[in-house]
Amino acid sequence: MALSELSSTPAEDSARQQIVASEQQATVTEIVERPVQASSLPSLEWHDICRDYYNGNCRLEDQCPRNHTICHVQGVSKPSDSAPLLYSRLNRLSLLPRLPHDEGPFDDTGPADLNLLGPRHNNDFSKIHHIRILPTTDEVLSQRRPFMPPKEPASNPHHQSGVAGMLDVQFRHLRYDTFEPVIDACYHASQQLASSFANPPSLDYEVRQRTARGTQYSLFRDVRLEDVRFEREGIHLRLSFACPIRLRQRHLLSSGHFESGMLMALIGLDSESTLSTTFCKAEMCQSTLAMRPTTGNHLRAAVVASFADPLDTGAVREALQGLKGLGQDEKFVIVEFPSVLVAGYHWILKHLQHLSSNNAEISFSDLIAPSGAHHDLQVAQPTYPGIEGSDFDLSMLQNTSKDGSCPAPKVGPRFLEGAPTERNDLVEGICSATTLDRGQATALCETLTRGLAFTLGPPGTGKTFFGVSLAKVILKHMPKKPILVACMTNHALDNFLGELIKQGITKVARLGSGSKEDWIGKHTMASLRKNSKMTCGESTRLGKVYRDVECLAKEGAKWCEALNSHTLTWTAVRDHLEKNYWSTFNDFNKCLSRKEEQIEDVRQRRSAAGGFAFEHWCKGGDLKGIKAFARDIRFFFGKTQSDPGYPVDSSESEDSLLESSSESSDHYRDGPIEYPCDTFSGDVWSLPMHVRAAFLAKWKAEIGSSSTIDKLTEVQRRYIAARERKQEIHNEVDARYLASQEVIGMTTTACAKYWSMLKSLHLQTLICEEAGEIMEAQTITTLLPSIAHAIFIGDPLQLRPQIDQQCLSLETTYGFKYRLDESLFERMVMPRAPGAQPLPVSKLNLQRRMHPDVADLMRATLYPFLEDHPSTSRLPVAGMAHRTFWLDHQELEDAPDLLAAGGRSYSNTFECEMISEFVRYLLNTMSLFYATRSASSSINAVTDAEVNVMSARRITSTAGVWACVPNSCHAAMSVRKGAIPDRARSVNSLVLGPASTGRVAGSLVM
Repeated sequence: MALSELSSTPAEDSARQQIVASEQQATVTEIVERPVQASSLPSLEWHDICRDYYNGNCRLEDQCPRNHTICHVQGVSKPSDSAPLLYSRLNRLSLLPRLPHDEGPFDDTGPADLNLLGPRHNNDFSKIHHIRILPTTDEVLSQRRPFMPPKEPASNPHHQSGVAGMLDVQFRHLRYDTFEPVIDACYHASQQLASSFANPPSLDYEVRQRTARGTQYSLFRDVRLEDVRFEREGIHLRLSFACPIRLRQRHLLSSGHFESGMLMALIGLDSESTLSTTFCKAEMCQSTLAMRPTTGNHLRAAVVASFADPLDTGAVREALQGLKGLGQDEKFVIVEFPSVLVAGYHWILKHLQHLSSNNAEISFSDLIAPSGAHHDLQVAQPTYPGIEGSDFDLSMLQNTSKDGSCPAPKVGPRFLEGAPTERNDLVEGICSATTLDRGQATALCETLTRGLAFTLGPPGTGKTFFGVSLAKVILKHMPKKPILVACMTNHALDNFLGELIKQGITKVARLGSGSKEDWIGKHTMASLRKNSKMTCGESTRLGKVYRDVECLAKEGAKWCEALNSHTLTWTAVRDHLEKNYWSTFNDFNKCLSRKEEQIEDVRQRRSAAGGFAFEHWCKGGDLKGIKAFARDIRFFFGKTQSDPGYPVDSSESEDSLLESSSESSDHYRDGPIEYPCDTFSGDVWSLPMHVRAAFLAKWKAEIGSSSTIDKLTEVQRRYIAARERKQEIHNEVDARYLASQEVIGMTTTACAKYWSMLKSLHLQTLICEEAGEIMEAQTITTLLPSIAHAIFIGDPLQLRPQIDQQCLSLETTYGFKYRLDESLFERMVMPRAPGAQPLPVSKLNLQRRMHPDVADLMRATLYPFLEDHPSTSRLPVAGMAHRTFWLDHQELEDAPDLLAAGGRSYSNTFECEMISEFVRYLLNTMSLFYATRSASSSINAVTDAEVNVMSARRITSTAGVWACVPNSCHAAMSVRKGAIPDRARSVNSLVLGPASTGRVAGSLVM
């Protein structure tokens, strides 16, 4: 009998709980997070080191009185001001499925120390700027529910007031939505790694995995480190893995795995039951064919990855130490998250942390994040410095097709305070003189006179046209300050900027690299830099930081070479010999001649001095044939006698080398003579080969790979810091270039990335398109402190922000109090918080897209104010008696492949065949009755079935018939939000099905 079938007496309930507890305890392993080992590098004060060398480049070398040792510097702040992670053995890996909690996914009893049970894991903090953006291993192992504050302060006893509380809520909500699938997948992968730890690696296995919570991910086994490189992003790892049969040859390259920029996790487990999780960013993949010269077979492929957080030195060192075999019999797997793009979350979350830690200001904080109650919120007029109270000139909107006898009137700043008759007369005058309809003219006047303005535009009402008209008016009113245009997607941004350029606004700068339009090339920052000139001071500063970056990159490459090498390199052994074996160090280092002293870069000179001599010595060479040796040294440094600045008479340097060798070649012996490594102080060139090998083994053991890893990690940290300094200077220069533009366009992610640069421009006007689809956390990135006029255009009744975790959605009962998919637009104009007052919103009411019969569906459900333009009344559709009808059927849906990439999507073969035949029928009918109108009488067929892609290939820019088959709740939801009319330019008929009354019609009314 199952436990659930037992009687519910108290004694039996207690017995059942004891059985369940014992079973759970039996499945809990001893696997815990691996503690981060302390670095072996010394820690020095700022006054003890050379800051030029620390930053990248010092020209004084040995004459510099400061220390040139690679070390830690006391007092240097932690990356991102993150609090130090505490090591705890409380959270352990269980082999039971990670099922959802019965009481809900979240805990509202407070974060970290505010919780009665204490912190949940080592990344649980009350301040969001202390939280690591990427999950830690202890966080992955934690089974306690995460703290999630409700959106409303009244329902959260731990909620902070004002902007701080808003930032706290938005950061925790967005981070959970991004990383809950990542944590779930990492936990599941750790269970599989623990279960198969003692088993030999399999040559073929299933890559696609699915957790108990439905998270899909890819798992690659038997991971090894092939080599370490130092590239533009810092340290790159080439990780090989056992490649399944279906991905061998070139199939991996076309499989969609390891696309550039995607997040992946490297999970390691050693024989001491300690687990490590390191997050990386995929750069490129290599097929089994490309890896065959390295592996000698066609069984392994590889991925080149960089660290997702290169400033997390502990995670970098931990991963490198494990991959280099410094752990206890450690095995690794790669977890790939195909839908998590590093750039998609990093800048937004980092920006929220920055605002929180610096108590930074955002515009209109008194309206969007009031400290007190939500009542009596008044939207003030936009305050443009120097031109307060002046009228807005609308002459640039004049309709050129008219004779000009009716000039466009001006809009005063007190339009909203005027009498209704005065406002109506002004709107009528604008409609007569311009191409704006009455709804657009009214919204234009209202938007120009509100500092924080919202405009709601149903499908087909001309939202983009309205936004372009606003931009033209504001640029005429305030010509010396650029307008910031922000959109959620690159497509929407390019569409808006393209319309501006068509209207004659050509001084447009487009930031970001996501555009696919050809015309955008001459409006990018690269083009702007090409046509501008830096000042002497900017060139000098930029040149110095470029040298720093270049020197640190070369230093990092040499330490990577030392880590890859199976033998010692001069880079790895130099400091050790100089510190512990001065006589031996001097034997190699004294080969430095005048030609090498001319090298300006201290890092190159330090590695050059003795580098060739040491390599020559390791191979058993001596100093016989000194002239050939000198020529090799010159070649080693890339110098020839024809190079400028090279001394014509090189005999002096060669004599110096010969003299410094002290005829060491005559002392070369070969035989079993004992040389005690600890006490030897003679000439190293006199040692036989087997003794040299003993010395090399001793030095390698004393240095260890751990020291090399620590130095490489520190060099990367300095390299990233130098790159950030370079970017700061570039941003200062770019800000000067952007100040001369009229419009600056970027996505909300780019706004977070370039916040400091935008802040220095003191921008005053913001136009945000598709504002109803933008998360509130992303909208915050556009609200610079200097913004005096923020204009949001969109329609929250169509598409809301897309989120992954439905427990945070306002459309679910549990997620209503969190409402991550509620945009700032929707929260301000349609508030759901108790006692909150809506802010005024303008409405565009004249649609030019749908036939009136189709538009009736929208009027009956979402837009009762919607009116039809005369152009929407078209001829009947051939072959259809009615413009709208409902189709119901009882054909079952196809079972989805849960392990496929789109495993959550359902399809229906009957609907696919029905739509295909229906489209063929309409095409034949229209070709018979409307042969002359074939260009404008087209059909749009849309379903959520994958096979319908073939039927949808007939879609064109205009639509005579729109056929939609919403065969899942998700598809029905998209119908309710207006996805159907928004996709078509002009719709004559609408076909919906299946229409079992409740599923589709009900969704339309929701």
